[in-house]
Amino acid sequence: MRYTLAIIMTALLLALPAMGQQVRDRQNRRVAGVNPNKEKEADEEARAKAKTGIRVWTIDEHSGIPDSVAVDTIHHAFQNTAFSDGPKGFYSNLGNLGSPRQAKVFTLRPEMDYFIFAQPYDFFLKPLQGWHFTNTYQPITNITYHECGDSDNGEDHLTAKFAVNANKDTGLGFCIDYIYGRGYHENQSTAHFNFNLYGSTVKDRYKAHWLIYSNYLKTRENGGIIHDDYVNDPQKFPSSYTTKEIPVMLDHVWNKMHYDGGQLTHRYSLGFKRVIKTDTTATKPDTLKSGLSDTATHLQARPAGALSARDIDAALPIDADKPQTSNLKPQTQQDSTVFVPVTSFIHTAKLGFNTRKFLANQNLGNYYADIYMPNDSIDEDTKNTLISNYLAVELSEGLNKYLSAGIRIFGIYDYNNYSMPGLEGRDRFSEHRLTVGAQIFREQSHLLNYQITAQTSKEGSSWGDYELRAQARLTVPLFGDSVSLALRASSVNRKPTFFYRHFQSKHLWWDNDLDKQLTNRIGATLVSHKLNLRLSADAYNITHYTYFANQWVNKSYNGDQFTGGTFTTRVAQTAKSINLLVLSLDKDFRFGIFNWENSLIYQTTSDKYILPLPALTAYSNLYLKFRIAHVLNTEFGIDMRYFTKYYAPSYSPAIGQYATQDTSEGLVKVGNHPVLSAYLNFHLKHTRFYIMASHFNYSKEGGTTFGAPHYPINPFNLRLGLSWNFFN
Repeated sequence: MRYTLAIIMTALLLALPAMGQQVRDRQNRRVAGVNPNKEKEADEEARAKAKTGIRVWTIDEHSGIPDSVAVDTIHHAFQNTAFSDGPKGFYSNLGNLGSPRQAKVFTLRPEMDYFIFAQPYDFFLKPLQGWHFTNTYQPITNITYHECGDSDNGEDHLTAKFAVNANKDTGLGFCIDYIYGRGYHENQSTAHFNFNLYGSTVKDRYKAHWLIYSNYLKTRENGGIIHDDYVNDPQKFPSSYTTKEIPVMLDHVWNKMHYDGGQLTHRYSLGFKRVIKTDTTATKPDTLKSGLSDTATHLQARPAGALSARDIDAALPIDADKPQTSNLKPQTQQDSTVFVPVTSFIHTAKLGFNTRKFLANQNLGNYYADIYMPNDSIDEDTKNTLISNYLAVELSEGLNKYLSAGIRIFGIYDYNNYSMPGLEGRDRFSEHRLTVGAQIFREQSHLLNYQITAQTSKEGSSWGDYELRAQARLTVPLFGDSVSLALRASSVNRKPTFFYRHFQSKHLWWDNDLDKQLTNRIGATLVSHKLNLRLSADAYNITHYTYFANQWVNKSYNGDQFTGGTFTTRVAQTAKSINLLVLSLDKDFRFGIFNWENSLIYQTTSDKYILPLPALTAYSNLYLKFRIAHVLNTEFGIDMRYFTKYYAPSYSPAIGQYATQDTSEGLVKVGNHPVLSAYLNFHLKHTRFYIMASHFNYSKEGGTTFGAPHYPINPFNLRLGLSWNFFN
């Protein structure tokens, strides 16, 4: 496949001179006045663009309201979408493509989920909340492929997307995603596959969005390399070796996971149609030229989210797709109508079937200290079935001057069934969770929008869990700029989810009675579009912080030097409060074709062992942006990923989670190694492609090139990528 990709990219580059000449010839004909059908040609080009148009949005599962997002065809930083540690390297992982990850930036970490084993794979598993729904004029297909390395250590990531409309209101599509990472180090291969089928119906009164997904993930576990000096100081060893020849802790160990299910969010609104009066004659030349009525122009001036694109389309004149000129005779315009929702009923249903299997065809007695079940080999299934229903009644905002805000009252019922291996057969558990709450919101103001949510939950017969969340956004014009200030605050008091309290396996077993974790947060973000500036600050106070911890049980020494041993992984909960501060700065500079983008994040924590975070995490991208032959958009640059040294969490294969290091012995710091990559990124019509020299500052002479303790990151490699859109 990589040879096919290279041939396609070469053909595109060879075709550039001819395409550029065609563009210049067309421009010369226009300048010379030999194009008598200029208006007709412009109209045909506009129609061609309209016929290949696509609208993309996400859905809020609690409101059922679409929120428009950019179409995933932007070529900027396309080369960075290949990395599972994030486009800016803000996540730790085990080095290989598709390996489990954890955010180095605390604000990016998700809250506890029912099925915690899926969370380290959030780069691959896509929930409905962030899914991109589509509405397209004609069928669209996208094929995206990233690759590096060879048949022994290479990585391949293939994605195929298809979108089509059944009618103007109903869109359908599917996405197939496949990752195969062989790994630059021994016994760390990954093979992930998912299939997602989705659809949406968006009308005035009724909106429905659904997603059906099936995921299979397979990760081979090597337990890390035997000794860090194979990477830090290769000169200690008598002969040279490749990364594949570095010995690792585990040979025949796998984590496999099935993550399947579906989700439906739909919303029905009661309301009325408001007639918007128009002038009896069309008199404004500008309006006629654009093909929009006065009404449509007025509607477009409303704030985002006030009216859907369908509402705007309804205000278009019948002949809006025909060229209009200012010398047309006055014509009668029809009054348009807009649906105004008053009361809405919202329902979200979730169904999940999740299985995580831990396999070991070897004895792990020299890796894990505790043994709770017989037999040398391991074949353990941990299962979870989720049935969830969300119901809400909403009173829309802006109905009268005394009630400018909207109100939403909701209830959630979650049923979870769990099964795990026991001493005699399988042990099964079930939990019922009921949540009730209310929300006050304002989302259509030009100046200030806000959302305040309060909810409380119970499991069994006792109430006690609660969530209080508030967020607001103030947008003001200032010196020709649009400056926005976002404020947020929350207080979440919740019992840790099931697998923090109960877990059973051959080497790890716990039955914990844990206190509720209380997390208080306050933060703000300031954005200036004119200055390309974003400032953000978040402060946390966490009581009864709950986390996974590795602990040495049997220790080995060579004289006084600690050399390792066997360990266990447990759930820990600190009695003291932990304070955390996160400050971030994003600033971009533009000077003609020169561009410099920077992201800096500073973090400080009151306990660097229980909640370890790098003090500084940075990403910088310096590049030239220009065109070749007037048609090929090009970015040529170098980017850097960096974080300072810290006691990063280690990884425990038996639970598939990151856990803090034992402070008594063997503490390891990772970081303080910039990863530099050079790239050429291209965009030609419906095609994006790139070539990248990743981690070109890698040295075989040694260095602290670790993403997690005892897990080196990939060495230098050459990466290629291609994304092609087809309009049928």
